[in-house]
Amino acid sequence: MANIKHRMQSTLHGLFQKGRGMKKKSDPTHQYIHSRVTLQTYLAEVDRFSKWIKDQGIKMRCSEQEAAKQVPRYLRGLAQAGRSPSTIHTAAAALCKALPGTGLVMADLPHPRRTHAPRKGRAAAPSLRRRSDADAQNPKYRRLVDFAKVVGLRRDEYRNLRGRDLTHIDGHAYVIVERGKGGKTQYQRIDDVDAPLIESYFMGLEQDDPVFSEEEMKNKINLHRLRREHAQEMYRRYLARLEADPTYQGQLLREIKEAFRRAGQDWRRNPDMRRLTTPYVCRGHVRESLDKAGRAVAYDRLALMAVSVFHLAHWRADVTVKNYMQ
Repeated sequence: MANIKHRMQSTLHGLFQKGRGMKKKSDPTHQYIHSRVTLQTYLAEVDRFSKWIKDQGIKMRCSEQEAAKQVPRYLRGLAQAGRSPSTIHTAAAALCKALPGTGLVMADLPHPRRTHAPRKGRAAAPSLRRRSDADAQNPKYRRLVDFAKVVGLRRDEYRNLRGRDLTHIDGHAYVIVERGKGGKTQYQRIDDVDAPLIESYFMGLEQDDPVFSEEEMKNKINLHRLRREHAQEMYRRYLARLEADPTYQGQLLREIKEAFRRAGQDWRRNPDMRRLTTPYVCRGHVRESLDKAGRAVAYDRLALMAVSVFHLAHWRADVTVKNYMQ
């Protein structure tokens, strides 16, 4: 008998084969998987769950019923680890799909309710109301603005930065975000050109000293705009280097694969990593939006993944384009 991980993944592949090409309205009970992206997401969740039950001392050849009994405890552990409601919901949905016939029902599982974020409406978000970039010109916030332009973190991530959160890996500087989005640790690469500036912020700090004071963080600066502009700038830099040096492609690819390894992810399972020789071409409303703005609608996928992996921690080209290239 195959181990539980392979059995669950086989179940998910079967649901995808049945749901592939089927209109969702033809599947009102959401019995099948209709999207390859959803399939890859669920396979990754099964992989994480399988590693967890192995760490709990449960045999990998256990039955589906035995695995299903562990799901509530697994989800509670995700919540305690600070994972977002959306992340926990996705894990619950994947395991319900992967363990059919075991009595797992989403409504009965311990997962926090997700909140609806404003769609394409950052101006409508409460956190951005009355926000003005006038503060960006205030000398009081110059340190923060200069840092944000070349690092591109989220607001809470700046607030939580400490003196210990700078490291060097293979000759590159990285800012460590101990609790990024979803409670995950992420390594934000600093471009070699900008490294001396960022390193100066950490000089003389003790391990637990904050990089930015509470006063510096009390502002109405649109830090997400700076994050988006930083992503666009890094895409231009990677693209220019790839065009100028034919050998850089191999080097960058190795570095991205190593980043996947450090994060405990298998790059072979990433749809974008399997299609690096194919440009990322925008479609639908994203293409329309970019067309209207006079922006590019096709992107070098390797440069795009470098931005997504090293500077945004999204690990996906589509999220990078939709949220940061527009």
